[in-house]
Amino acid sequence: MEDASAQTVPVRYAGVARGWAILDGEAMFSRMRTAFGQAVATNPDRLLESHYTFAGQIVRIRIVGRDLAEQIVRPFSHLRMNGSVSPDPQLTIDLWDENETNIRLRLGPARRDPGWADVTAVSPDGRYLGQRLPNTFTCLDRKADHIIGSIAWSDDVFIYERGKPLTRPLVMWHNDRNVQVIHAGLVSRNQQGVLFAGRSGSGKSTSTLACLCAGFNYLSEDFVGLQRLPEGSFVGHSLYNSVFLETDDLARFPGLIPHAIKGRFPYEEKSLILLSQVFPKRLECSVPIKALALPRIVDAPQSRIRPASKGEALLAVGPSSLFMALSPEDCGFGRLVQLVERVSSYWLELGHDLSEIPARVEELLAMANGS
Repeated sequence: MEDASAQTVPVRYAGVARGWAILDGEAMFSRMRTAFGQAVATNPDRLLESHYTFAGQIVRIRIVGRDLAEQIVRPFSHLRMNGSVSPDPQLTIDLWDENETNIRLRLGPARRDPGWADVTAVSPDGRYLGQRLPNTFTCLDRKADHIIGSIAWSDDVFIYERGKPLTRPLVMWHNDRNVQVIHAGLVSRNQQGVLFAGRSGSGKSTSTLACLCAGFNYLSEDFVGLQRLPEGSFVGHSLYNSVFLETDDLARFPGLIPHAIKGRFPYEEKSLILLSQVFPKRLECSVPIKALALPRIVDAPQSRIRPASKGEALLAVGPSSLFMALSPEDCGFGRLVQLVERVSSYWLELGHDLSEIPARVEELLAMANGS
């Protein structure tokens, strides 16, 4: 078999299409498929396979490398399937550990800067999407529903690569299946979901984690898969059980501090928490969305809720629709219009006492139910 480590297969940045770098996708994906096959052939005892449910779809993950297989699936562990599995998954993910298998892809000249880098590229026809991180390269074939990735796993892998693996390919795959990924938080009580939407710094993560620590079930504080069902209702899907918190935010949740994983580099300012290690029984895969909460921090002693107009709700949730869109027509803004038309919206004004947040969210759900 061809030696995958003997050649250079560069990402071709021949220009910019729709704001993205251009990828020679067919050549890259073929090269990666060959390399993965070689990793399997030379390390058959290190191949592990497992199945998951992403947005209600069956996903098969095959990983060559024991340490990588143990670590990289932790953010998805709450989505893992048990028992018999369909032989026809809707997505296949193939990964190999370059360090353990010694099968390496040289993607052009070695990087001299050891800092963070995140480059995304698409093929001219839009079929292939690739993402390059410091220790990871992944490529999605959108037509074949297949992701292949190489990861040089070590203790120096950035915590973002650990905590949110395969982000851009997975977001694109969800969007292709009419499950729009937005920046939002999502918790549930009695199978009724509350979606937290707003700009960065508005209190989405704080509200989500306050509810989780108070007994709510958790789906996300960052990426939510938003799906509109045929009768018009909405379902929210979880992607990861991982959370990134800055030091000040982490101090608000002392129960999470013992579980915090700190980065090894000075510029990794946030800590990673894998909630599957803390609240394994409070993690959900999917939930109907009953209410939309718009957090904002106010200078007041107490937190409170009040109704929000549809226009206010759309302004809060709208910017999240631009995430990972290949073009303006792909941003899914129309689905968000339908969401705010369908779901009751409320301002969640966060006062000085954050312990009040769960009680206010309970009230919000009661109001949405007409109680």
